[in-house]
Amino acid sequence: MTAWLAVLALLRLLRRRSLAPVEIAVLTAMVAPSVAASSLVAERGGWELLGFGMTTQLLTVAHFHYAGFAAALVAGLTASRTPSPSPSSQFAALTVPIGIALVFLGYFTGDGVELAGAVVLTAGMWVLGWTVWRDVAPSAHDRLTQVLFAVSAAVLAVTMLLALSWAAGHVWDAVPHLSLTWMAATHGMANALGFAVCGLLAWRRLQRAGDTPATKLMSG
Repeated sequence: MTAWLAVLALLRLLRRRSLAPVEIAVLTAMVAPSVAASSLVAERGGWELLGFGMTTQLLTVAHFHYAGFAAALVAGLTASRTPSPSPSSQFAALTVPIGIALVFLGYFTGDGVELAGAVVLTAGMWVLGWTVWRDVAPSAHDRLTQVLFAVSAAVLAVTMLLALSWAAGHVWDAVPHLSLTWMAATHGMANALGFAVCGLLAWRRLQRAGDTPATKLMSG
């Protein structure tokens, strides 16, 4: 299923022939699950895919579901919210995929590149959260959807700061950072439940209420 989704991403790219920020975000969201699935199958099978250990593969599964898929999709949906997307939504739609790619590249090259990716991704996620809080949440027609958007946006302020400290702590020993166990319990759980689940549920509620940008973005 995830491989077919990646094929659909390629077909979308060939058909639309666009590398606008919103398209980059959507294509990233469509390809990311195949990376997560490959890593999950390898980890469960006990295979060191591309030489990576089991812990790194588990982290890849989580990151490419929540950063790769959920964050990129939310960035794309936010950028498609209005006919003339705001500069902040365009910035988020571009920097979130770039940050994801740099973090992934850092797995192969070193902690410095991973830190650069964390900086870019954090900037994109903070701007995304601010744009959702400022522009998207107030436009929802019911209180529950507004609250879901607000929670999704607010948790990024803390969770991405933890991601920055984690990446910086692996480059400079003087930077304090949580252990892997605590990162999973705080950064990981808050992003999974607070950002991703609440955010995607809020967008789904908008779609069901007859708001069309989400439908148009994913059509074709």
